Amino acid sequence: MAETPNQSRDKSSASPWFMRSALAIGLAVVFIALLNNARQSSTSHWLESYGPGTESETCQQVPKLSPTNKRVETYIRETVQSAEYQREVIKKLSGIIQIPSESYDELGPIGEDDRWDIFFQIESYLKDTYPTVFQNVKLDHANTHGLILTWQGSVSPSQAKPILLLAHQDVVPVLMENVKDWTHPPYDGHYDGEIIWGRGATDDKGYLISIIETLDLLIKSGFTPKRTVILAFGCDEEISGENCGRPISNFLHEQYGNDGIYLIMDEGSTGIQREFDRSFAMIGVAEKGYLDVGINVSSTGGHASNPPDHNAIGILSEIVVAIENNPFLGKITSKNPMFHFLECAAVYAAGSSFPMSDRRTLSKAAAQDNNISQKQLDQALGNMKYHFRTSQSMGKINGGVKINAIPETASTMVNLRLAVETSIAQVEAHYESLVKTISRKHGMVFKGFHSTCDPSVSRKICLFGVDALEPAPISPADAESYHILSGTIKNVLKPLGQDDELIVTPYLMPANTDTKFFWALTKNIYRFTPVNLVENLNRAHTTNEFIRADEFVREPLFFASLILNSDDVVD
Repeated sequence: MAETPNQSRDKSSASPWFMRSALAIGLAVVFIALLNNARQSSTSHWLESYGPGTESETCQQVPKLSPTNKRVETYIRETVQSAEYQREVIKKLSGIIQIPSESYDELGPIGEDDRWDIFFQIESYLKDTYPTVFQNVKLDHANTHGLILTWQGSVSPSQAKPILLLAHQDVVPVLMENVKDWTHPPYDGHYDGEIIWGRGATDDKGYLISIIETLDLLIKSGFTPKRTVILAFGCDEEISGENCGRPISNFLHEQYGNDGIYLIMDEGSTGIQREFDRSFAMIGVAEKGYLDVGINVSSTGGHASNPPDHNAIGILSEIVVAIENNPFLGKITSKNPMFHFLECAAVYAAGSSFPMSDRRTLSKAAAQDNNISQKQLDQALGNMKYHFRTSQSMGKINGGVKINAIPETASTMVNLRLAVETSIAQVEAHYESLVKTISRKHGMVFKGFHSTCDPSVSRKICLFGVDALEPAPISPADAESYHILSGTIKNVLKPLGQDDELIVTPYLMPANTDTKFFWALTKNIYRFTPVNLVENLNRAHTTNEFIRADEFVREPLFFASLILNSDDVVD
């Protein structure tokens, strides 16, 4: 293309301008490099600089927050402390445990598979047990068994966004062959004077009874909310939530729209625990992502007397070994809520429980120091290591139908929980890279995620994903709703052991809840169970699930205080 006169004239005068620009760019590059070095230097001493006296700068704690409505607060507090009340609420939890509302992976549609009918019993039980609640709330159904209870506030939801408390009615199944291993039958709801035993005691019928009990107490106290209060009970949280969790979310979204909810509370996997020899109230402000990866290997079959060097099972085994030998590496970044939990621990923990050597290792890891090995990082993190990395677990494997026949297919399923810094696309790329190498080695056709696995091709390896879920958005720890929740925790709940203070901190849920369907309704999604879950959580989903009665009976005081405190900020 021919130059224009202006282009020709500009070229002769461009040299000084270009030199000035190059110098400016060079200086900018140097400045950015110095800034990055300064940041890295700062991060490299990250946890080492925290300790007593740095509380005002890091892990600031809000003061206790007591409701202004002292009459109602006193009524709730005195009621839940009475022996008669405690006997009654324990009996209510025992009763709902006795309804075996199991959800199964292979359930058919609601209305067609009669195993869903058990949830009619749950609804009837709640109506019979809480007549006062159902006389004062509007009950809606989402896909038959999703229950939505709306206690209308005096102020329009457009002016005071509703508070939403979630729980689920379903429990994981109990295998018949395991019933004999239970101290008390799983569906007896046995109370031994200290502990309430049974499937669902912790996950999640204790939570469900606590929040509906809260409404019952508030209504009986004469309290009239300004802010609308919504309770929503799913029916299939343990099997993905598509049948109730998603329909409930869709129903509420139609009612209130994007960002139409003030605060969502759901069960937490942490609650109050003791770490680093200090008591922490751990609020789940995010959840790890989720992905099930399926790997199918197809090869030619035949008689076992004339086998190939590597049949489908052998090749699949090679893939499994490659996956386990190439785990996802841990990473410490400020995006992870656990980053801020470690800061809180560094400020409040005694030096002996969080030694400087571990702080130095974690600080260097946060500064991306390549001299820190994965083993060193895992040792410093201890049982928290999978909060900082994507986990992978081989869950199922199938292959072969007869000992003297060469298997034509073999398959496995891998369960992954995605770190907050990663994505489904990154995980898929990692698996495709590993498996593609093995497929080439054996001269097999490779089909990655999002491609068609051609059934006419006899020798192939295919990958597919199931139940893909990106890591949850991180809820703000500086929002008004978080401060109200923190202040309520400080006011109602007590530290463990001899600690003089319960430290409230953001935390990460490694598992998933029904909140995965509610991201559009609010940014303020918090997962927290107001009890000591150290022992309880270890029993969820397995033999001898239980909840301590002395902790369970106090939960309604916490939820009532949260509702009252949230109501106090309404103009």
